[in-house]
Amino acid sequence: GFVRHAEASFRGVSLRSRVVMDAFCRCIGCAGCSGTRNPLGGCCDKEPQRYTVKRRNGEKSDGFRKFCKPCLRVQEQQRAVGKKQVSELGYHPRNDLINPLSGGAHDLNGHGHDHVPGNRPRIVLFGDSITEQSFGEGGFGGAFADKYKRHADVILRGYSGYNSRDAVALLRNVFPTNDPTPPVLVTVCFGANDAVAEGSFMEKIQGCPLDEYQENLNSILEHLSKLNPPPAVLLMTPPPVNPVAWKQTCDDNNYHGDEQPDRTLNRTGAYAHAALGVARNFQGADGHGLFVVHGLNLFDKLLGAAHDWSTKFLSDGLHLSPEGYRVVTKLMLNAVTQKLGLEADATPSDFPSFLDVDWKDPGSTIEAFVGKKMNAQRGDEFDI
Repeated sequence: GFVRHAEASFRGVSLRSRVVMDAFCRCIGCAGCSGTRNPLGGCCDKEPQRYTVKRRNGEKSDGFRKFCKPCLRVQEQQRAVGKKQVSELGYHPRNDLINPLSGGAHDLNGHGHDHVPGNRPRIVLFGDSITEQSFGEGGFGGAFADKYKRHADVILRGYSGYNSRDAVALLRNVFPTNDPTPPVLVTVCFGANDAVAEGSFMEKIQGCPLDEYQENLNSILEHLSKLNPPPAVLLMTPPPVNPVAWKQTCDDNNYHGDEQPDRTLNRTGAYAHAALGVARNFQGADGHGLFVVHGLNLFDKLLGAAHDWSTKFLSDGLHLSPEGYRVVTKLMLNAVTQKLGLEADATPSDFPSFLDVDWKDPGSTIEAFVGKKMNAQRGDEFDI
């Protein structure tokens, strides 16, 4: 990959001139980097390797590659290793699919972007069964995919039965801190299982004390804040429960033999309000305003939305009904667009509209768009 800087050599020129020409290695982190951030926020302050193009008319044009010589050398070594792995394994290993050494441009916020032009920013839905079932009728999973179509990919990471302790154990596998293209938004919803009643059959399997629940949510936020760049986070409370209806569901399906309901409205409410406290106290915890957390109170919002909320919004006393999902979806989208500022415009950001594609030579249009996109700042190319 090549990138055109200002058509002038910068040997001996001032640092200020290099900033104007964006004449810095664009690597987003490798063993070849200088270890010193450049003034534009990149990981390497070395000079990119120069190249000269001889035109058909005999004129010569100078330009610079995206990376400096040491970083290029590391990339060549990585590619050699990748080819060897492919020949031995017969497929591309995971660490070769998302290669931080092949990333594109950086901007003042330190954003890097994926080396695959067709890839989009990611929105990750992280939670328990409330999230796992969110692509069903009325669910927020499908609504988010529709809202951000052609702008972002919505990734479902919902795990039925999991509590916040399980979620912490998942973090390094679901959100690796060395991911060069972390999500732009993560929704987090745990607590419905943590709040199982003390002394119930499921307490040892799913239950989590309230103080530990708060610590676990803090750990989740702390981990997400370490991603570079960090995503916006929507931390949601568990919805309210109908203990009698859920007890009937458990009896009908032989889940356990408890004589009393293993969920209570008051206990779930305590966990919901604790989650809001975690979100509120974590605001601005990084000290730079780069990590934004918004708490969404599903518990009280659903309780106050209708007098017959338990039959209208819950399917079995614990999980959401289609109507319940519709209410939650509206609350989530309002929070994401108004509080977190993630709005999608009408213009596709992944590839141009079909009206802008040259029907006689679509390849030239696509490649021109890709070239511009891969050299642009991520904040400009994905205006969501």
